[in-house]
Amino acid sequence: MAHHITVQDLVGRAGADLKLGLIVGEKGLNRQIISADSNRPGLALCGYYEHFGSDRVQVFGKGEVAYLQDLSSSNRSEVLSLFFSYPVPCLVFVSDLRVPNVVKALASQHQIPVLSTPLPSTIFTVRLLRFLEDELGIVDCIHGNLVDVFGIGVLILGKSGIGKSECSLELVQKGHRLIADDSVLLKQVAGPRILGFRPEFFKHYIEVRGLGIIDVVSLFGVTAIGDRKQVELVVFLEEWDENQGYDRIGFSNESYVFHEAEVNQVTIPVAPGRNISNLIETAVANLLSQRFGIDAPKNLNSELSKALEN
Repeated sequence: MAHHITVQDLVGRAGADLKLGLIVGEKGLNRQIISADSNRPGLALCGYYEHFGSDRVQVFGKGEVAYLQDLSSSNRSEVLSLFFSYPVPCLVFVSDLRVPNVVKALASQHQIPVLSTPLPSTIFTVRLLRFLEDELGIVDCIHGNLVDVFGIGVLILGKSGIGKSECSLELVQKGHRLIADDSVLLKQVAGPRILGFRPEFFKHYIEVRGLGIIDVVSLFGVTAIGDRKQVELVVFLEEWDENQGYDRIGFSNESYVFHEAEVNQVTIPVAPGRNISNLIETAVANLLSQRFGIDAPKNLNSELSKALEN
């Protein structure tokens, strides 16, 4: 489910990228940000609050600052008093614009943080949107494994006991990186993309039936694990069924859908003698080759069509 972050989180996690500095309002750093959208409060400062996005980060640009400067001292105080009566999470003055003293005073009074950045409004709002979309993305926990194979995040799904952990262990032995075993947290982020990571309490352990709990770092070193990875391929493992018609050409286009995000999916039947880790490596290599314009089924079909024509 979607969650929130605080203004303190915004400053701490994105402060370097957004070049944020705190002017006043330190006591309000625990205020919550629940929307990825920001708001330019020009209409609100003019007195129109019917559709005011008070739950959003308020971005003050040259227009807002110039308008406040043109007001008389009494009108400026009246306009800003009404503005600060709304529970806004924080204010950000872009382009290193000077923050009026009355804004500092009212922000301190209402414990609303006022931040400043040298970035122009366009660049700042784009970076802010990207960061907040990632942070506020929808999160679900699913049963599966996540492995980094050749730089591609592979989410391995299938019923309990099908061999997901054994396959992941074999991939780690081949030099790939384990992200999560048994439980994977999936988050929809900007793009839309799917970001996968492990629950904190699971750390770098993997459970293999017959062996028990294995510490991946102890056996294979710190390079054998990762914290998070974008999911770009989903591999669904299922028991081999002779009555099931499996794709033998490669023209089927399966997809795994997570809320608004969609990634490629392949279904691999599990049977004695089939090396699943090799097949997953091949599936990833095939995905990478397709990105370079090499599509074996289409190329073969084209060659056969030309041969038949001749």
